[in-house]
Amino acid sequence: MAVGKNFLENLTVAMYENSFTVYREFVQNAADSIDKAIASKLAEPDDFYIDISIEYSKRRICVYDNACGIPIHLFKKKMLDVADSDKDRDTEKGFRGIGRLAGLGYCDKLIFRTTSKGEDKESIITWDGVKLKEIVDDPTQHPSSEELINTITEIEYKSADEDDHFFEVIMEDVIFESDDLLDEEQVIKYLQAVSPVPYANYFIFSSKIQDFANENNFKIDEYTITVNGNQLFKPYKTNLLEGTSDNSKSYDEIKDVAFKIFKGNDGKPIAWMWYGIAKFEKQIPVVNEMRCIRLRKENIQIGDESTIGYPKYFKEQRGNSYFIGEVFAVDNGLIPNARRDYFNQNPATKQFEKVLKPFFYSELYNLYHYASKVRSAQKTMSNFQKKEEEYKEKLNNAGFIDTEERETAQKELEEERAKSLKAQREIENRRKDADENEVLNRVFNEIEKTYKHSDSQEEPTQKKKNGSEKGEKGNKYLTQSLSKYGKKEQKLIAKIYNIIKMILPKDYSEMVIKKIQEELSK
Repeated sequence: MAVGKNFLENLTVAMYENSFTVYREFVQNAADSIDKAIASKLAEPDDFYIDISIEYSKRRICVYDNACGIPIHLFKKKMLDVADSDKDRDTEKGFRGIGRLAGLGYCDKLIFRTTSKGEDKESIITWDGVKLKEIVDDPTQHPSSEELINTITEIEYKSADEDDHFFEVIMEDVIFESDDLLDEEQVIKYLQAVSPVPYANYFIFSSKIQDFANENNFKIDEYTITVNGNQLFKPYKTNLLEGTSDNSKSYDEIKDVAFKIFKGNDGKPIAWMWYGIAKFEKQIPVVNEMRCIRLRKENIQIGDESTIGYPKYFKEQRGNSYFIGEVFAVDNGLIPNARRDYFNQNPATKQFEKVLKPFFYSELYNLYHYASKVRSAQKTMSNFQKKEEEYKEKLNNAGFIDTEERETAQKELEEERAKSLKAQREIENRRKDADENEVLNRVFNEIEKTYKHSDSQEEPTQKKKNGSEKGEKGNKYLTQSLSKYGKKEQKLIAKIYNIIKMILPKDYSEMVIKKIQEELSK
């Protein structure tokens, strides 16, 4: 059985939907090399780095790491054996031997340069993307994969310093259809989300997350990665924003983080997670870069913000968008698929889904619905208090137009009072729930801080000490203060005010009536 040219085309062009994936492939291979370099004590752990250079004017991308490199005697086999890797699936991030070729579909030439410490030669292999496309598009050519690789590759060696050790990927002449790969801002945004980099310093819960991981013997892989000199960090923030990237404002805030460890049938951890605690006022808008709970393996993102979503994990389609957080898969049996958008289907994956689903489907679902109930009840009580104060203000200052308006307002207030009493009972029940659950307690307290109202529910028709409903100077209604007009004229003005109230929205009618009242009082 022969493997033809279409096999290589699929590995280099059709493997990934998102062209940015090439960066992730190069980064995870570099990270594996750094892990080996640290294990062999090639240098101090903090000395290793991954540097990405993007030169738009030259249409060139370079990804460089100063880790082990590849020894000259292994170079040819490692770089020409496609989809045949000797990496350890249990410990290494890339393992199929195909990721390094991902860039070939997006540039004219894909070059790999490397040397290993103690060697005086630098090994270089160039893959010709132009020739590959010509052969693939030519229906008369049917080379085997080996013949095709020999045709489109060239290997050379140059002198090198024996102290050097590095591996570099160079994408020369990035095709114009893939201009986005040269967009520094978009590349940084993508890599900060998917790469194994530290949390940003301004994310105040980063140390708490790291402490939890250390206490439970979980490792969070982190590497120094730069793009054109800018070091990358996961852009988690405590403030949740609404609006646009150019015009946004804070509407909620992450007040704390909670943790969860998921264990398999044998009692061993298969995953752990952290998630932010807020007031859960609404689905987090897309202006927040790291919204939703993300799935990660070896601290590299699996899929995107929708991977831990509906219906596999959340009961509602909107569920995941109420949260920020990360699930770290730790079971070695959880193997990312070739596209790295989920895990291979195997017993470990089935167990992972079985263990995680109840927490997301039930507990997190109940959490944001609990917040909604508390917020709704608090809002009802707050609205009643506001209406009651408005009523008393009008009553005590002759603010009603006539008896009909006052009685209508009193009836509406009684209805609001009944709702408020019901809401108060809801708050008491939700407070009991909070007393039994630490996370609910944090959410309850944060929402409660937003609303200010007294505990008493006074009678809305409370009268003045003298028992009179009259306002200042003995006036009972608004038009009675227009003393220069007779009673008939005052009644006519009151009718006009009522007509204004009927045909205009509340805010406008009050504004118009106030203005007329001021003019007539002059």
